[in-house]
Amino acid sequence: MATSTARIDEAKGILAARLRALRADAGLTGRALAAKTGLDHTKISKIENAVQMPNQADIRTWCEACDADEQVVDLIAAAQNIDAMYTDWRRLEESGLGHVQRSFQPLYDKTHQFRVWQHSAVPGLLQTGDYARGHLRAIIDFRGIPDDIDAAVAARLRQQEILRNGSKRFAFIVGEQALRMPLVGPEQMVAQLDRLAELTSGTANVSFGIVSARIRPPLMPPENFWIYDANRVRVDTVPGQIQHKAPSDVVVYEKAFRALSGAAVYGKEARELLRAAAGEFRAR
Repeated sequence: MATSTARIDEAKGILAARLRALRADAGLTGRALAAKTGLDHTKISKIENAVQMPNQADIRTWCEACDADEQVVDLIAAAQNIDAMYTDWRRLEESGLGHVQRSFQPLYDKTHQFRVWQHSAVPGLLQTGDYARGHLRAIIDFRGIPDDIDAAVAARLRQQEILRNGSKRFAFIVGEQALRMPLVGPEQMVAQLDRLAELTSGTANVSFGIVSARIRPPLMPPENFWIYDANRVRVDTVPGQIQHKAPSDVVVYEKAFRALSGAAVYGKEARELLRAAAGEFRAR
């Protein structure tokens, strides 16, 4: 897996290449762009070689000179995404998981549409108390961070109150393998699966689907991801958290989520998968 520095350097390189292509497509040399914009020629060179990040004013001026005003919003979002795209878990979790769980609340409060894909575990907003404890305990033990498991579980369960907010919409898609990941004992896993089965009957603002392990899906993203409205995508990796805010990136994840939604089963078929998984745990 690439390091966080490598990921950020790659994103900077992509932004630099896009700006360089705009200049070339406009038929301008670096010096011609400098003369047209008032930007220092050396700065233009540094931006195009990903040595220096452009600010919003630089991007607006650059696009205007290249007759590419339609690119401004996406390029500014890409630059902002680079600035805040990656955070090490070590920095986020240095005081424990309770703080991390509470930090999600402002984003959850302002988000109206949640679209969630998870294949490694049941999404936090749908977890029972026992399952949440098992899931968070595994994270604490693996990362060796301060043990505030009670505060972390309480914060995660408090987040679930937003499911009762009728003005918000939630679409959850999980891979069938997440149903069989034994993060807790058999009895607790059955209780978790029973809770998910309740969602398959459908509510006004929550949908729940499962991508069966027996089908070939149109794609199988290696990462879990959460789409907040159409503004942001959160991707959790082993070493840290990535935030995608560039519209072009969000569109790709939206396309992926539509494909997964189309491949998922709902209602009775989803309940059958849950019943089968629960039966396996009851037999242990």
